[in-house]
Amino acid sequence: MTVSLSASLILASASPRRQELLRSVGLKFKIIPAHVNENYLAGESPRQHVKRLSGDKAMVIARKYPEAWVLGADTIVVIDGLILGKPKNKTQARKMLQKLSGREHKVFTGFTIAHVAAKVYQTKVIQSAVRFKMISPTEMEWYVACDEPYDKAGGYAVQGKGAYFIQSIRGSYTNVIGLPLCEVLEALNKFETINFR
Repeated sequence: MTVSLSASLILASASPRRQELLRSVGLKFKIIPAHVNENYLAGESPRQHVKRLSGDKAMVIARKYPEAWVLGADTIVVIDGLILGKPKNKTQARKMLQKLSGREHKVFTGFTIAHVAAKVYQTKVIQSAVRFKMISPTEMEWYVACDEPYDKAGGYAVQGKGAYFIQSIRGSYTNVIGLPLCEVLEALNKFETINFR
């Protein structure tokens, strides 16, 4: 069985993980990254933040391509009310891992599907909880020395070497990678934009 599109789909993201997830179910799509200001607004909750940003990303592209279905997404990692972005260096990666070590954190992904001509705009936020094992200093140095932490929210990849640290996940696994695939496909299916054959 394959999944195909009945209309053109644009992914408004440069994320290799999101691209891989969509391709894993056989979807073909165009990639047109949306460049939006990702700063946090005063008083904004993690849920509000990813919802707003996914919508902003989708609409920037949807307005340029009004006849296409556009998917925008944004993912953040949150612990103790603190949002962990992408570490820029080993020091930042180490601090993030120290905070996550032996504890549970939350991953929020907001995704938005937009089609200007059809007047469709749907947005949803999916939350997962991830528990890390205690990370030893040796394990931490091993991980920050590889390339993996530096382009990922929270400084780890659940689908890579970072899987070693993960004891459990409650909720969507693909959400932790960067796109809740089940919910995204259900939303596209609702609008009859995908076919199962």
